Amino acid sequence: MSAGSEVAVAGVGTPARLIRLSRERLAVSDPEGARALAEQARTDPGARAEALSIIATCRRLRDEYPDALAAAQEAAELARAGGDPAVEGRARSEAARALLAAGETSEALQESTAALALAESSGDLAATIPAMAAVSYVYLVMQQFDLAVQLCERGAEMARLVGDELAEGVMLDTGGCATAALAIAARAVGDEETALAHAQDAAERCRSAMLIARRLGHRRNEASAMANLAELLTFAGRAGEGLRLLQSLTLDPDRDSTYTITHHLDTRGQIHLALEQYGEAVAAFTEALERAESKGAALTAAEHLAEAYERCGDPGAALQAFKQFHQLYCQVASETAQRNARVTAVRMETELAKATAEQERRRADGLLRISREDPLTALANRRRLDDELAGGVEGHAIALIDVDHFKQVNDRYSHQTGDEVLRTLAALLRTGCRTGDTAARYGGEEFAVLFRDLPDAEAVEAAARIRHLVEQYPWSTVAPGLTITVSIGVASGPDLLALADLRLYQAKHAGRNRVVGPPDPGVTDRAA
Repeated sequence: MSAGSEVAVAGVGTPARLIRLSRERLAVSDPEGARALAEQARTDPGARAEALSIIATCRRLRDEYPDALAAAQEAAELARAGGDPAVEGRARSEAARALLAAGETSEALQESTAALALAESSGDLAATIPAMAAVSYVYLVMQQFDLAVQLCERGAEMARLVGDELAEGVMLDTGGCATAALAIAARAVGDEETALAHAQDAAERCRSAMLIARRLGHRRNEASAMANLAELLTFAGRAGEGLRLLQSLTLDPDRDSTYTITHHLDTRGQIHLALEQYGEAVAAFTEALERAESKGAALTAAEHLAEAYERCGDPGAALQAFKQFHQLYCQVASETAQRNARVTAVRMETELAKATAEQERRRADGLLRISREDPLTALANRRRLDDELAGGVEGHAIALIDVDHFKQVNDRYSHQTGDEVLRTLAALLRTGCRTGDTAARYGGEEFAVLFRDLPDAEAVEAAARIRHLVEQYPWSTVAPGLTITVSIGVASGPDLLALADLRLYQAKHAGRNRVVGPPDPGVTDRAA
């Protein structure tokens, strides 16, 4: 039984513990053990988003990019729905890496920058670091090397602040790769001084990353940083030192992944080429080709092997190696296209699901709005007003408003004019209400305004302002010669509707165009 499977069996516990143990397995380069633990944790709804984010990481490390993207996007949606920007940022960082591996560079940049913004908004430095790493990888691919270096430096500093040495080492190593790219670019334009300065800077970063990984016992990261450092030493004319460095690590198939072994073999081959040790270079590239864990790794080894044969004066062997390279190139191109198509399909399916969910939400919101809104005036309807009153009326007051002689408006002008009067009156009510008050069409030409947390006297004053707004409105713009007034009854207390209706009746019989409130104020507003 492998160490990872032992942890998976022993790791039964709370979802939080499973997540913690899963991240610990990732920290020691055991994605299979990490995934087994995360699969257990994902059955818990509260841990599902974070567990899926870890599963996405594990699948990415195995080059299963479509599956990694699907898991990452599901994790991001769950985290967004749960209001957890830190987990959403982690998940979107993984989605960005999967998109980048599939050649979707612009989408990867968009996803990674969104991940970084989310992580930073959460204030969780531990979530911000992987987001920075994702953006830096994208910039590296886009050949924005200066930006990649800056992000790596920020990420390394954050890792030091939170005491995450493993993350610090990764950011240093990535920054070393970006700085090495600056060195190569400087040499390409003949600026050797700048090239060597960048190479020295990159070598220092990779050396620090190597020593951190060695101290933590993270062999994969140590081997990766060591190979990068050896390449930089060779670039700087110190190939012998680079070769001795590589030889200081004895590769062990029982401890080292196939990727690590082929990476070291390919690097050794390139150093032997620099030292003009062509036979040793051929041997290293041949072994790398035989051990390659993927067609992509085999493709690189075959290309380098063809160069080694050519430089040692064996054109026949060089041609055979080049033919193998060409065959692998076609296979990789085909498989890459298929994989990218699967990644694109996953992304499109996710976007379609999001669009469908949004459409359904809008439909549901529309139905709810229709069921609680008056279609003519767009005010709240009687149902919504009743619902709000059912929530309690203590401290509130209500004004019932009736249009005076409204039947005459319909008879003299037309029902269309009557409808326009009601719509205009609704707009005036909105103007006369405070934020938080509810204006509603109570029925026919009758309206209501629910004043929240307003004493009786102030409610009567608010109703008086509404009456005045209506009386002063230029109704002739609706129809020549038209005038409109309203009568209003104001009440509060347990039976406020019935009491407001009674006072509205009193206002009508007192001559209309007036407000009748509680007994103390009496008739507090009337037409002049």
